[in-house]
Amino acid sequence: MKNRYFYNIDLYEWKMGKAFMFSEVASLEVYHPINILLREAISDFEAGKFSYDGATFVKERSVSLFEVAAFIHDWRNSMGYVGKEVDQEMFDIMIVLNYDLKHIILRYFLTRFTFINVIRHKIMHTFVRNNPNNLFKK
Repeated sequence: MKNRYFYNIDLYEWKMGKAFMFSEVASLEVYHPINILLREAISDFEAGKFSYDGATFVKERSVSLFEVAAFIHDWRNSMGYVGKEVDQEMFDIMIVLNYDLKHIILRYFLTRFTFINVIRHKIMHTFVRNNPNNLFKK
């Protein structure tokens, strides 16, 4: 599926996806770093700052293409943050949110190809060398 911006997504699909993502973080404190990151990513998505197409090459953990770990990871990538630290953030989020081992292992395998994404961002001059200051670590 092609990356879609907020304005390309059916309102019902977005409401359901957003509800699912909030259900994923419901057990966390309101000011837990993952909750804060999710709200920031949602705000940027609704403002049209990045496009999203779901988890890359992996089935999402629900019927919705929206899920917290992939959504935050794509948000980071859209801002030029790519590399092992951002990938590790995705794994830390998946662990905290109790993703099943199958998803974690498959995504780990796929992140072995992150270097391609780094090269792509460097060619496009969108690569950010430093890590974000609010990177989540378990």
